[in-house]
Amino acid sequence: MKFGSVALIGKSNVGKSTFLNQVLKLKLSITSSKVQTTRNSIRGIYNDSSSQIIFYDTPGIYKTHNLMNKEMMKETRRSLKNSDLILYFINSYDRINDTDLGIINIIKESETPAFLVINKADLIIDEADFFSRLDGFKNEYNFVNRVCISSLKGDNVDKLILDIKEFLDEGEPIYDVDLFTDRPLRFIVSEYIREKVINLTHEEIPHSITVDIDEFKESITSTHISASIICDKESQKPIIIGKNGQMIKKIGVEARKDIEALMSQKIYLELFVKVREGWRDRPQLLKNYGLLKEENND
Repeated sequence: MKFGSVALIGKSNVGKSTFLNQVLKLKLSITSSKVQTTRNSIRGIYNDSSSQIIFYDTPGIYKTHNLMNKEMMKETRRSLKNSDLILYFINSYDRINDTDLGIINIIKESETPAFLVINKADLIIDEADFFSRLDGFKNEYNFVNRVCISSLKGDNVDKLILDIKEFLDEGEPIYDVDLFTDRPLRFIVSEYIREKVINLTHEEIPHSITVDIDEFKESITSTHISASIICDKESQKPIIIGKNGQMIKKIGVEARKDIEALMSQKIYLELFVKVREGWRDRPQLLKNYGLLKEENND
């Protein structure tokens, strides 16, 4: 049996999370067109009759400012060093820029071999221009393979999985074949809620919120969940709540649909909004919210 770990890396909005969801045939990683959607390195466990592959969906690469962002980039580097293979995602219409050069340097530092994964291949119109832009990436790093896919449509995803299997060594699985992640349900639920806040609120809100699960009571037929949406400015609270509570109600309705689909039972979801000023630069709060590891001084 083939076994190994594979890290997904790239700029924001290049389809890493969509790819992982496509591979697992379920929604594990949340998706959005906005940056900072993926904050934690999320492990997705792919199983079939001949392999177990652990995928690490890492935060998108961008310039960092606050402590939370710096920790996200450290988490990405940890994932790359601990993996057997890297999938470097770019969009088919991308031209190499300084951010790409920075990512390629991170790949080089990790000393882990990498595939170049060109996403949104269905959007390629001018092939000559496409191959000319692709040369910019190929000239910077000796990728062991290059594959064109569509994460959203699933085109060539099966081929990429086969290529990954061929690259990996034989080994024994370390997770039960029924698991799709090592993350607890509480984490996945908090991410579902955060996704709805990201996609339903104004541009300034997504970067500055997180979700904390206060209560998670499971029974045979239903689960009662209480969660707090944490923002870092008092002025953001009324935006999340909305006029007459309409926004937070919509967030709850949309999140509950996803949670019920995942857990296949009735969900009772109660949401609150709390202000924790400057939480993204406060180490203890970042630890409480699972965004800062103990080895943050590495």
